[in-house]
Amino acid sequence: MAKIKNVESLCERELLEKILHTVEKHEKALAQYQMPQNHLYDNKALMAKLGIKEKYLKKLRDNGYLGYSRQGDKYWYTQEDVDRFLRNFHYDAFAASDELPQRRGGGYGR
Repeated sequence: MAKIKNVESLCERELLEKILHTVEKHEKALAQYQMPQNHLYDNKALMAKLGIKEKYLKKLRDNGYLGYSRQGDKYWYTQEDVDRFLRNFHYDAFAASDELPQRRGGGYGR
């Protein structure tokens, strides 16, 4: 009976070690894709990241949609400012299912 409990304990321990290893592996993979929280952008870098022009960036700033810091004539944006802006203007998908519609035929008016 004691031998069976030892085997069960060993199996549980091996399973827990495998789970822990899998979790650690996923955490490392996730960390590669996360931006550092202290990243700073100037106008040029943020325009390139968001794919927008200077006039639109100024409009976002002036209308209070995008937080910033200013030193003289230089504007700085933290990753937190950018994330907050993107969260505020995020819209969820409204399609009934996750599947894309099937394309049938081609051309117009069919």
